[in-house]
Amino acid sequence: MKLFKKIAIGILGFVILLVLLNFGVSRYVSAKLPTIIKEQKGFPYNLNYKKLDINILTGSFVMHDAYLAPKDTMQEAVKNGIFGQIKSISVNGLSLWQLYKNNRIKVSRVVIDTPEIIMYHREKKYNVEDDIEKPFKNVIETGSLEVRHGNFKMVDAKKNPMLKASNITFELNKITVDSATVKENVPVRYRDYSFACDSLFYNAGPFYNITLNKITSTDSTLAIHNFSMIPKQTRPQFVKAISKELDQFNLQVNKITVPKADWGFVNNVLYVHAPEVTLEKVFANIYRSKEPADDPTRKKLYSELLRSIKFDLKVEKLLLKNSLIEYEEQLTFSRPAAKVVFSKFYATIANVYSPVNKKDKLPATTIDVQCLFMKKAPLSVKWSFNTPDVSDAFTIAGHLQNLKSEDANPVSKPLMNAETTGNLKDVQFVLNGNRERATGTFAIKYEDLKVDIYKKDGKKKNKLISAVGNLLVKNDTDGDLKKVNVAVERSKDKSVFNFLWKFVMEGLKQTVLPKVVGKNI
Repeated sequence: MKLFKKIAIGILGFVILLVLLNFGVSRYVSAKLPTIIKEQKGFPYNLNYKKLDINILTGSFVMHDAYLAPKDTMQEAVKNGIFGQIKSISVNGLSLWQLYKNNRIKVSRVVIDTPEIIMYHREKKYNVEDDIEKPFKNVIETGSLEVRHGNFKMVDAKKNPMLKASNITFELNKITVDSATVKENVPVRYRDYSFACDSLFYNAGPFYNITLNKITSTDSTLAIHNFSMIPKQTRPQFVKAISKELDQFNLQVNKITVPKADWGFVNNVLYVHAPEVTLEKVFANIYRSKEPADDPTRKKLYSELLRSIKFDLKVEKLLLKNSLIEYEEQLTFSRPAAKVVFSKFYATIANVYSPVNKKDKLPATTIDVQCLFMKKAPLSVKWSFNTPDVSDAFTIAGHLQNLKSEDANPVSKPLMNAETTGNLKDVQFVLNGNRERATGTFAIKYEDLKVDIYKKDGKKKNKLISAVGNLLVKNDTDGDLKKVNVAVERSKDKSVFNFLWKFVMEGLKQTVLPKVVGKNI
């Protein structure tokens, strides 16, 4: 009985000792923590909280209702600072020795629950290393970091949102931040990470806003839902805002997936490698007004654009699925825009490489497209080029079938004041080009082709010119595929698509019009 009593008293005493020790350590940490943060010269924030729960047995503490604000005066802080309101910060694996000896919080895991972060615009750009990593490294060191249900907003000088993200979940494991890592391009070493948010908004400059409905990412995967790049201006407003010809884009993608990727730095050079990238249900509308002045600068072909990339890019396969591509060109707002439509657009683009860090000869980049032209006629295009080839040589082969020529009137009527009827049974072309010129073949089979020419206002038919035109135009090819050789010079201030258009137009002139007429057009 006496032994049992002694054991009970011993246990009770030990429990009381633990309680007192926990209370004492809690008081010590509660008093020490604000002092550590406040006295850190390299830590530019004030951190306050309503309540601090500490458990010495588990080596953990929970900070409730925390507030983060710059040490500047409120007037200055609102101009250029970062503010945070956090429901709770949970810390596990606290090293009391580091806290006592080095005034440093060293823990195994930090969980930040429901942070609301606002970053205000400032003239000096924010730097992740200087503004976030170095200050927190001097105060706290952790093995893993988790953020739950976070919201982030960056605003400009007028308090307009520049970047917003909602319901952020983020986890970073096996973190190392030291004097060596902060000098690297990615100043944090880690084993893996995961990131997700429900929505994202980005103000992408004077012309566009970018939104995403959902994004999930790990160190090797990426999935984006409902990506949109939407113009800020109407078409007349956009045209008024530009001094030279410039395309306006309206871009939407139902889903973007990268199932496997590898990225990082080698000798301070970024590399991004992915076996496959898929874009599903892309809608792209490209609009160009011809009212602004031409842009006379030389346009790069795609091989040169890839050569110009300064990081190591390697995408083995890029897929576009079930997409809709529109191009509109408008001479003046008094007339409708000419519109070309490619629907049910499927494309496989292989070997998208930049030459950076590539020692061996690169495989040719190939583009294989299957779609409907003007939503009716099957069109297939095969395109190939080799990035290292400084002549920018390329080959484009196309095959269009069973197009009623009146389906192309939304293009010919606004641009050329002409409408046609008839059937284009078969159109084939092979273009071999480079940055200077192109040669190749053009072949066409058509029947019952007729043309109506309109007056300058595009409303009334010019009966005399139409009659003359129909006398000149060959009505059909007598059931044969008529083939000609074509050669054109490139307009270097125009895109590769203008180059292709010139080639096709030259082929049409040689096949549809008499030689004596075609030579003079």
